[in-house]
Parts: sequence; structure tokens; C-alpha cells
Amino acid sequence: MNSSILISYGNFIFRWRDTIFTITILVAFGLLIYGLPGAGDETIGRILSAAGLAIAALGQLVRIVTIGLAYIKRGGVGKKISAETVVRRGLFAHTRNPMYVGNLLIVTGAIVFIDILYYFPVLLFFYLNYAAIIAAEEHFLKGKFGADYEDYMQSVNRLIPGNLGRLRESMSEMSFTWKRVIKKEHGSIIVLFGSMAVYEALKYHFRYGLAWGDERIVLCWIILAVLAVFYLVSEILTRTGRLEWDPNRP
Repeated sequence: MNSSILISYGNFIFRWRDTIFTITILVAFGLLIYGLPGAGDETIGRILSAAGLAIAALGQLVRIVTIGLAYIKRGGVGKKISAETVVRRGLFAHTRNPMYVGNLLIVTGAIVFIDILYYFPVLLFFYLNYAAIIAAEEHFLKGKFGADYEDYMQSVNRLIPGNLGRLRESMSEMSFTWKRVIKKEHGSIIVLFGSMAVYEALKYHFRYGLAWGDERIVLCWIILAVLAVFYLVSEILTRTGRLEWDPNRP
């Protein structure tokens, strides 16, 4: 794809990504429920569920570490790409887009977890959109910060983490802010793992014929209940101002 077209598309997706991604997920979820009935190999299903959960959990961990160490607002201003400075701290010292690395791992893990092959185009759709957003952001950042960002591009990979020998140093020189993680990320955590718990319960019942009272389905509901409690506590702490942090901490 021509770079100028990719950048233009990236700016469009950045502006409307919440709407487009939400519609895509809702359509995919509708197809998912439609595809649940029918027999399947439960052993393969378990393996794929475990692998998908592990990949998605790794992605969520990357997001948590990124936010806890050095958070960058990705929402932009007026739905347009913006940035105040070039951040090189935390995981940004090892990959220029750690949040997007986390997002891509989560999307990949979710598709593996679902274990339905016709969801592969959905995965490609997300990959294409993130590639376009990254291209648009890099174009903006090079235009705003010039040589400073170009030097950053030369020293740090776009996505694949590098300089891993310095990872401990990057972690030790910064403070981890749990309050920021809970305030910014509790919604994403609940949506990700709550959706997986609901899907797993539905899959066990409709695809493999397990009774609603089976211990594996009950475990899914228990996980959902724990997540609901976590959401309520997080919201209370947020609304009462107990999750505010010192923005000047490294």
C-alpha cells in the first residue's frame, strides 16, 4: 500500500477507531454466538483456549507495565494525533509502541481463544488498522519533533522489543504507579477476561453439551463475579479520588 494512502487511512482510523472497532467486535460477537452450536473436539478446544488466554494475558501484562511505568495519552486532541514530547522511558526504551504491542497480542490471543478459523480475517483487519495508525503517528511525530524522533526511530524498534539486556535497568530507574494502572486499565481488564469467561461458559454448554451446573461452567461464573467486584471497587476508588497519583514521578 502506498505510504501516503496508508497515512491518510491511519488518520481516518485514529479519528473513528472507537466506533469502527466497536462495530467490528459486535459483528464478530454476533457471528461467534451463531457459530457456537455443534460438536467439536473438546481437547483441541481446551488447548486453544489455554494458548489464547496466555497470549492475551501477556498482551494485558504489556499494557499494565507500560501504563505503570510511563503512560502516553493515545486519545489525541480533537480526535487527532497529538504528542507533547518523545517518551523514551520504561518500555518505550525497548519498543516505540508498547501499548500497540499489547493490543495486538490481546487481539491475537482472543482469536486463538475463540478457535474458529473464519475469524482470521478479523485479525488481519486489526493488524492492518494498527499498521495504518502507527504509520500516521510516525508521520506526525517526525513532522513535530524532527531529528529527535528520527534518532529515536533509529535506536528503538517499531514493535518488536529490542535492547532487552537493559530491560531491568529500565524497570529499576522508574517507579511503578499501581493507582494509574487501576484507574486507566480496570475497564480493559474486565472486558477482556469477562468476555473470555462468558464465551467459555457458552462454549462448554452449547458446543460440548455440558450442563449449566458443571463445575467448569460454574468456575466461569465465579471468575465473572470476581471481575464484577473488582470493577465496583475500582470505580469507587476512582470516583472518590483515591487513585490520583503524582504526575511528576519518574
